[in-house]
Amino acid sequence: MSDSRLDARFKDGTLYVFHPREVQVIKAWPELTAVRKREGDTRWRAFGPDYPLVRPYRSRRKARAPNAGPVQLALPFADGLDGDAVTPRRRKSPAERRSRAFHGFRFACPKVAARRVEPFRGDHLPLLRLLLAVGPAGDLLDGNPALGYCLALWLASGRGRDDRQVRDLAACRQPVLMTALGLPDGKRACKALSKVRPASMGRDLVRQLPRLLADDGALKVLGHLPSLGIGALSLAMDPQLRRLITPTLLEEVQADPSETYFPFVLRELTDALQMADALGVDLSRRRFQTRARIRETHEDLTRDYVRLHDSRLAACRFPPPPIPGGEDILPLRAPRALVEEGRQQNNCVAGYAERVASGDTFIYRVLRPQRATLSIERMSGRWQVGELLCAHNQPVSAATRRCVEQWLDGHRL
Repeated sequence: MSDSRLDARFKDGTLYVFHPREVQVIKAWPELTAVRKREGDTRWRAFGPDYPLVRPYRSRRKARAPNAGPVQLALPFADGLDGDAVTPRRRKSPAERRSRAFHGFRFACPKVAARRVEPFRGDHLPLLRLLLAVGPAGDLLDGNPALGYCLALWLASGRGRDDRQVRDLAACRQPVLMTALGLPDGKRACKALSKVRPASMGRDLVRQLPRLLADDGALKVLGHLPSLGIGALSLAMDPQLRRLITPTLLEEVQADPSETYFPFVLRELTDALQMADALGVDLSRRRFQTRARIRETHEDLTRDYVRLHDSRLAACRFPPPPIPGGEDILPLRAPRALVEEGRQQNNCVAGYAERVASGDTFIYRVLRPQRATLSIERMSGRWQVGELLCAHNQPVSAATRRCVEQWLDGHRL
């Protein structure tokens, strides 16, 4: 499902990413610069890659059988010797070349620096520049990854005068550093920030941190959780939603790995509130204990909303999808297609019509490896998987999720 038009190479400490209408040149450690030239441009322009540069690497060595004999070398012989022909080397696919290129970028960085940057989902160049300034060990990224991320963006903004100033700031006590970055520095705020997962950090969240960390109500709600992802943080930031949720629900959200990256429960609950308001249903006295109960409420409201607003949905106009479809993933381009998808899959996707019309969400029909419904959402300026579910809102297999992520990752380049 990946896009075969996208290609990449790594050579002499430089990552080259080739797109049909753009070429990107990204220098690895220690230069750490990125420029690109788009179709029609006359010069190279600096940019910040919004996709992860330091990719996970797992060795694929095959274990030998316990009773295997000695290893024999398979030597190629010229055509005509003993009747054997030389076996031609298989040409690597674009996906394999991309994987090899990004592995080359990773191995060009100090191992300890790559390991600290890998958990973050973006802004790897600013993070690597921070580690270049303070030393690859980067203890701040271990003790408080979210605060280290904020310092990396501060450095990338040009406000840091030199590496010495950055080193001095990184060595400060955390409340002092938070004050320097314009963040509330109370004890409870410091503790909450230290619990934010690296994979949850993004520029959107950084912009909201001053408000979140100054909100005693939000910090009190989050205080009992061992770690914090986007899902729990987003629910706590909204005073209206805080009145509807319970500690039990927050614990369920915190334990769901997918809520690290995207606030699924918040979106579902917000949709339910909007439909309830349109239908004249009062949800203000509800206290949701589980996500399953939110989903049941959402499905009930969706059925009534579609019946009541059938003509209104038909009038919705969807913008062009940001990512074109292929053989296995097809964009749903009209409200009627959403209604039909909801009927086929027995889900509440029809209730997303107005959100799609706004341009922040798009729905796709996945045909293989499994039949599923996919939503992609714009988060921190980039498109990522929102929901990916089989019929009756059942989870997809790991293979299906991997294929969809590869498809989306290819287009992010």
